[in-house]
Amino acid sequence: MHSSGLIMAGSSDSWMSVREAAQYLGKSAHWLYQNRERLGIPAAAIGGTYRFEKSQLDRWISDISRVNQFGRNGNKTFLKVTL
Repeated sequence: MHSSGLIMAGSSDSWMSVREAAQYLGKSAHWLYQNRERLGIPAAAIGGTYRFEKSQLDRWISDISRVNQFGRNGNKTFLKVTL
């Protein structure tokens, strides 16, 4: 249990702050705050701040890559994100 009284799932290495997640995505923290909800970037609100789990970000990147690939093949693109 962490000092805040919250139990965090997974190892502490798998959870990232906004700054760490933004760096992992190659974007700014401002970009992440502005686009988190609109793009469906998975996050958990913990103690008034967002935390991002690396495995969920990896899955989100994979899903976005698949959508972008379909768009390049001429199929209808529902969401196109360039990381």
